[in-house]
Amino acid sequence: MKRILLLSLVFVFSLCACSKQSRQPPEPTVQPLSSPLTLSAEEDALMLCCEENRALLAVGHRNGAQEGPLYNTDYLLRWNYADGTSDKVPIQSQAYITSAIFDKSDLLYVDYEAADARIAWSLIRCTEAGKTTLASGQADSYDRVPALFTLDKQPMYLQAEDSGLSVCRVDGSKVSTVLTVPDCTMPGPVAVCSNGTQYAFLAAVNGAAYGTVFICDGSGILRQKELSKPVTTFAITDDYVVCGLGAPDTDAFSYETILIGDGNTTTADAATPMWRLAGSGHSCLYVDGAFAPHIFYPNTQQTDTLTINTDTATYQNWPTLFFSDGAGGYLAQMDIDNTDYFWHIAA
Repeated sequence: MKRILLLSLVFVFSLCACSKQSRQPPEPTVQPLSSPLTLSAEEDALMLCCEENRALLAVGHRNGAQEGPLYNTDYLLRWNYADGTSDKVPIQSQAYITSAIFDKSDLLYVDYEAADARIAWSLIRCTEAGKTTLASGQADSYDRVPALFTLDKQPMYLQAEDSGLSVCRVDGSKVSTVLTVPDCTMPGPVAVCSNGTQYAFLAAVNGAAYGTVFICDGSGILRQKELSKPVTTFAITDDYVVCGLGAPDTDAFSYETILIGDGNTTTADAATPMWRLAGSGHSCLYVDGAFAPHIFYPNTQQTDTLTINTDTATYQNWPTLFFSDGAGGYLAQMDIDNTDYFWHIAA
């Protein structure tokens, strides 16, 4: 069931690499991390976000459902992967939390529950003193609830509504809308990626055959680019937005890189699909259709295979998620026979 859940998060988190010099990039360094988890067969853990030296995971138990969220969240786990310490933040939610971020010592997360034919969501701030609801609304399904991210060290979230898309800023207990994009919809689960100073998301714009990438910063929309093919996944690096393109049933794949500074676009064929792109610094990580990991450098268009698990006795390209560590590297979560393993990757 854990693998099914990971497969459903194809849009959820992204990686990409670029160097401003033409020299060969340094070989990535992969370091295994001691897992902070001890789970039963009925429990599951999902990494939600990562910063330098710390990460946040949702831990829950199977709820018996055959579709929709398969787990209820019991607690969030704050994990300092540098020193190995961790602490639990009790949640006891009927939802399987998939969107959460750090806000200094606080946590922000999106909770939700069924409400008639829709999903009622709430944005929760969790502090040592307790929980506070900052905002609430409704969505069509559990994967259409708002997606949290950080911009200029400020909590933000992307929200899909019937009238269009909106981006909101969270400042303490105050929530304000800073951007609205009317007459468009989210083509899949609500997803957004940020490099800390810019962010990007996909939207289905009226009249466009495929998705449109919106690249924004704190002042608003910097540029938007209509894509030429269906999108498999996307990510942002310090300098580029990278989109994997192609439809699995055609077995023809490509990618498009968009330079954030001037919008210059490069499109090239790809030997394999790009799934689960995650960007950090000047590179991206992704897996292909067989879950084999790769590292991509958009400024040189170079792609290299990446060996994460060196234990070849058990390594068979298991389901993997990547997260930027906020310092040019990544954390990887890999599910091997329903056991979670973690690595830090310095790129």
